[in-house]
Amino acid sequence: MTNNIDILRKVKLFESINEDLEAMLHCLGGEEKKYERGEIILMTGQPVTSVGVVLSGEVQIIQEDYYGNRSILTELKPGHIFGEAFASAGITESPVTILAKSSCTVLFLGIERIITTCPTSCIFHNQLIENLLRILARKNILLNSKNQLLSQRTIRDKVLSYLTLHAEKEGDPEFEIPFSRNELADFLCVDRSALSRVLSQLQKEGVIEYRNKHFKLL
Repeated sequence: MTNNIDILRKVKLFESINEDLEAMLHCLGGEEKKYERGEIILMTGQPVTSVGVVLSGEVQIIQEDYYGNRSILTELKPGHIFGEAFASAGITESPVTILAKSSCTVLFLGIERIITTCPTSCIFHNQLIENLLRILARKNILLNSKNQLLSQRTIRDKVLSYLTLHAEKEGDPEFEIPFSRNELADFLCVDRSALSRVLSQLQKEGVIEYRNKHFKLL
């Protein structure tokens, strides 16, 4: 665990906790697991009992409908966490699949160890629970933003809304998105060919410039 302490100190779940992280993780029963690119970390339908912390690599959370259509809900990098909402809510079956986009390492923490004070009454537990509540609240806000994005009527509107939100987040009209073209289509829940046509048209109109994942709003 020592090699990842610097990353763990930046994780929102451990914010304002000054105790020895290694001792805390031992108390929480932390377990590291490694995954190869394309490997499934959690399959839809499996029980969710732990919070996952991405220590290295990239992870995608995806959802598939009855017909096999895939939608990318979000992409996670080192320091991001997943599964906290489902685990906290006691969801018996995961509604999403969590996939290793690249070779990655994930730290798992049992939710019961997080939300229940241990017999030794470690002083970090109250702060840990407060941090967890803040994370859940922030993700709820992000989910609302995603819903507003998907509620746009046309592919053009979805694309422009997504790029505008990304530019505002970066504080710069020139930025890189985390998705390939296929992944962006899955994220926006649109057809890949139709998305490419819209992007080309926006570039011809002088609204945007782009190359691969690099975009600029004009």
